[in-house]
Amino acid sequence: MDLQKLLNGVEAPAEKTNEKTALPQGDYTVVIEKVEPKTNATTGNKGVSLQMKVRGAKYNNYTLFDYMGLTGSEKQLSYSLPKLKKLGLLTGSENTDSWNGKMVKISVSVDKQDATRNIIWGYGEPVVDGNEPITATNKPAFDSVDIPF
Repeated sequence: MDLQKLLNGVEAPAEKTNEKTALPQGDYTVVIEKVEPKTNATTGNKGVSLQMKVRGAKYNNYTLFDYMGLTGSEKQLSYSLPKLKKLGLLTGSENTDSWNGKMVKISVSVDKQDATRNIIWGYGEPVVDGNEPITATNKPAFDSVDIPF
């Protein structure tokens, strides 16, 4: 019997560190919290930075970030520009200022070079009422493009 433990009481569990862990690979509903223009300090390339929070029972409020370049190599742009275009379609606006507060589905994986980071591979399905993505069964009965002018 360890007398020191008896004198000090029950040993408290070790404190958790602030070590960041990545979300498991999968699809998540997120709300876009912040959209900012960013310039890469190393390359000088310009882009858009998104800060998002996961919504749902599991991993609720987990923060994710994505950077999508507007300038850079052809390879970099082949990843960034389709994601930006998709977000514009999902949010109904090419004006990134209006993206704040919008909920969308994202697909993430764990970065193979840094297991504490996630990579956002794609954006899909705007979310209705914070719970379900828009599908054929719960999408609005008509869309503004259906209205003849």
